[in-house]
Amino acid sequence: RKPWPRHRPRNSLLCAMSAAAAHAATHATHAAQTYEWFVPVIDIAALASESHADRAEVVAALSAAVLSDGIFALVGHGIQDVVMQRALEASKGIGSADLEGWAELQPPPQVLGLANFVPAYGESIGGYTGQGAKAAPESVRKFTVNPPSWNSDPLVGKSRRNVWPDTAVGGALREALETYVGEVHPVSELLHGGLSEAVGRPKEFISDMLTPHTEGALRCLCYHQCHPQMVAHKDLGTTTLLLVDAPGLEFPPRGREEWLAAAAPKGALLTNIGELFEFWTRGAWRATPHRVTGVSDQGKCSLAFFSNQGICCPEDGSPVSRTIPPLAASDDGEAWSVLRCRLGGEAGQSIEWPVFFLEDLARIRSKGDTELSSAARLNAAGA
Repeated sequence: RKPWPRHRPRNSLLCAMSAAAAHAATHATHAAQTYEWFVPVIDIAALASESHADRAEVVAALSAAVLSDGIFALVGHGIQDVVMQRALEASKGIGSADLEGWAELQPPPQVLGLANFVPAYGESIGGYTGQGAKAAPESVRKFTVNPPSWNSDPLVGKSRRNVWPDTAVGGALREALETYVGEVHPVSELLHGGLSEAVGRPKEFISDMLTPHTEGALRCLCYHQCHPQMVAHKDLGTTTLLLVDAPGLEFPPRGREEWLAAAAPKGALLTNIGELFEFWTRGAWRATPHRVTGVSDQGKCSLAFFSNQGICCPEDGSPVSRTIPPLAASDDGEAWSVLRCRLGGEAGQSIEWPVFFLEDLARIRSKGDTELSSAARLNAAGA
């Protein structure tokens, strides 16, 4: 097989490639210096097999990816193309019409977890990560879909259930996104099975240690065209599976300072590791810093599925907490030896989940909230 060229134009056709054949590629545009990096592309179909031998090659590819840059693309995931396209198309209507109805979906600030709907300029990752009022306006409309099963679960507080606009747009959005959630959740579980085996454990290991918090939350992100976008940050949880309709996601490869555009085949799920897994593996697995820039005049829409962040919060209490013990040596000597050489310390710490996530979320929300609210009003007024 011929090696991939290092220089490749952004608008050229991307072909699917195996993890072993995935190589870096860069290019420069005439208007501005832009670099493109082909992330490892991993076909995970074999992870559904009951044969350890069938899964071994995929597990090895996943291990290499999380030990290097912590970002990779999943193909062979089984999500139908029509389901992905309908979800992306429906999401483009979020907040763009019936604005009064959308505003009613915003929960009070004391509610734990992610807000159901956030209008453009209503939230700024830059402000939460220390930039305060100096943060660029974040012209991104956001809509969160919690596990659909919560709608009929008496243990889930009403403020945590999904609420949809009572319009034709809202009905189409609900059908498209709930269908997508139903198909992307099993992919997340399959991925975590492979990651469990990558540390020498049974494929149920990660799911078992996070139970009952095994469901994820989907966040739809609609970026306005030609506006400043989302600044650099790390995700807080386990893994994020991202479906995009256009380029724009950038990250710095491990050991490099420049930010490069993540390139992957159409229909692949761009996947990155979150801070929980980085902390659990003592830095061996990398929580990938990433940002979104360079959105074209057509705008951009993406669907981010945050695994294990469908956290059930009762109206009058706290969610069930799980203690995740430190990662220790496993019976699989080969898998452990690969991981051990990258561990950042001799001893790890126990982690409380979802306390780890909720405390971090509360901390970043409290950073400069006063400054951010005034800055948001000014930015919105001048938009």
